[in-house]
Amino acid sequence: MPELATLLCLQQLADSALPIGGASHSFGLESLADAGLLDPDNLERFLMDYLEETGRLEAFYCARSCGAGLDDTGLKEWLGWNAELGARKLARESRGGSRAMGWRFLRLAAHVSGLELLTRAMDGAAACEVHLAACFGLVAGALGLPRELAAGAYLQQSVTGLVGASQRLLPLGQTRAQEILWNLKRAIADAAAWAASTETGAGAFTPLLDTLSARHPSLHTRLFMS
Repeated sequence: MPELATLLCLQQLADSALPIGGASHSFGLESLADAGLLDPDNLERFLMDYLEETGRLEAFYCARSCGAGLDDTGLKEWLGWNAELGARKLARESRGGSRAMGWRFLRLAAHVSGLELLTRAMDGAAACEVHLAACFGLVAGALGLPRELAAGAYLQQSVTGLVGASQRLLPLGQTRAQEILWNLKRAIADAAAWAASTETGAGAFTPLLDTLSARHPSLHTRLFMS
């Protein structure tokens, strides 16, 4: 079990209010709501399915990055995983949001922690594509945290951000939002455990979300960048 101070650091980094731009992105939820396909009644079921597909995909790259080596060979491999994850994000806005948040997260974590490993990673990633899930895993590994815990914390941050976006898009009250997050805990834990134990890779099949995410720029009015 990690020390309490380390867990508190993880709690801070997994806060959905971390200033990395998360409040500016809905990752396709705004398009779903605009099309009338997302409402307070089906939001919980949607997020359960999201964890089964996109959640597991991102958790896999988060867990894979946890404890990645940061010598020249390890850094090159980690950057390759980031490129793989980016290639699996078909919608440009969602891919760009993940990339921007990843870089901001890595820069913030390197600054507040003062860890040389993260500074080296930031220098190596300056001219490359990095994504939030992989950056989160890398930082968690640098703190000495296990894969499953890192993946679970990442998914908790991710779905909390999506529920927060839903509250701005839908008539969703605070109590119901917290109930949904509570009910998702088992799905988060299952996805994190799977991501930490698999070595065969992950995929996500979300054609509706990908299509509507790609249509996001054409919405008449927009609250979010993705």
